[in-house]
Amino acid sequence: MSKSLGATSTTDDVLEGVDLRGKRILVTGVSAGLGVETARALTAHGAHVVGTARDLSKARNATRHIRASVNGNGDGTLDLIELDLASLSSVRAAGDTLLKIGKRFDLVIANAGVMACPFGRTADGFEMQFATNHLGHFAFVNRIAPLMAHGSRLVSLASSAHRLSNVDIDDPNFETTAYDP
Repeated sequence: MSKSLGATSTTDDVLEGVDLRGKRILVTGVSAGLGVETARALTAHGAHVVGTARDLSKARNATRHIRASVNGNGDGTLDLIELDLASLSSVRAAGDTLLKIGKRFDLVIANAGVMACPFGRTADGFEMQFATNHLGHFAFVNRIAPLMAHGSRLVSLASSAHRLSNVDIDDPNFETTAYDP
């Protein structure tokens, strides 16, 4: 009998009866919102989660309840590493840290993102939203691709806000086009 899931289903509804012990999962953006809830649900079902955040202090605060609930009775674990998707040097450093550790991932969830922020450019010269939400994840996932186990999956989250505007391939950094968050 299959589960009936829908728009009101919670993470606990989706994972009911699922044992994730032995699974290693990376989740970007575990300092707020969906990233924290995803990490909570996965660890509650036994997964070892590696969470990333650009602000580790904020992530430690936001995930304190998750780390406190780990009791060694089959519950998963949560480790945090610094990753600022708006900085290619941070993307390289986080990727290199994970590559040095050398442990495989069964699942990578590209969750982190920014939305409707004021116009800005990254240190690398890219428009902030496009760089954080797309380019940073692209570079990061490609850097850690050797760590993705055979049969692993990549889940890339997005909101329906992408329907409000197209990417202008001729001017992705808003050098000549007026910026609208």
